Amino acid sequence: MTGLLGGTFDPPHFGHLVLALEAYYRFNLDNVLFVPSRFPPHKPGFEVTPFHHRFEMTKIALQDSPELSVADIEPHDKPSWTVNLLENLSDEGHDICFIMGMDSLEELHTWKDPERISEKAKLIVGTRPGYEISSVEPIIRSMIETFPVPGLFISSSDLRDRFARGLNTRYLVPESIRKYIEENELYAK
Repeated sequence: MTGLLGGTFDPPHFGHLVLALEAYYRFNLDNVLFVPSRFPPHKPGFEVTPFHHRFEMTKIALQDSPELSVADIEPHDKPSWTVNLLENLSDEGHDICFIMGMDSLEELHTWKDPERISEKAKLIVGTRPGYEISSVEPIIRSMIETFPVPGLFISSSDLRDRFARGLNTRYLVPESIRKYIEENELYAK
């Protein structure tokens, strides 16, 4: 079974990596595929770093983990919905375990066809400090399986702010990602 972790990855950080590796080992996955969203449909009007930078950062972040890989498999000309991605992979014969964090789970009811998503993939959710499963609608809770993840409370939005303000981000993202962000002057105000 292939694990799939989708997201904006703006930037990718240790929280993403730990979530993916915990899922890989806990569910005995063949691999975990990171799929950066070209046009995140849930962030309309939100400025997102260009895809080529987010893809490259994700590739760099995963380079030391053979269990993890990155793929550019979303449409190049329009927003991609998770349900469409999972339907395409399912039609190609892939058995998918869709990985998400608690922050994404709380928003799942706003995604396109969440019930269909749960039909096309096993949904597994890594617990995260500050989020309670009881805050999620019962119908959504019935579609998922949770698993514990070591306590890392890191968010990409907080990291973007830290980079913009020139704060120290060491120990929050891989050093290779910090260098890439600095070299490409990403998130600078």
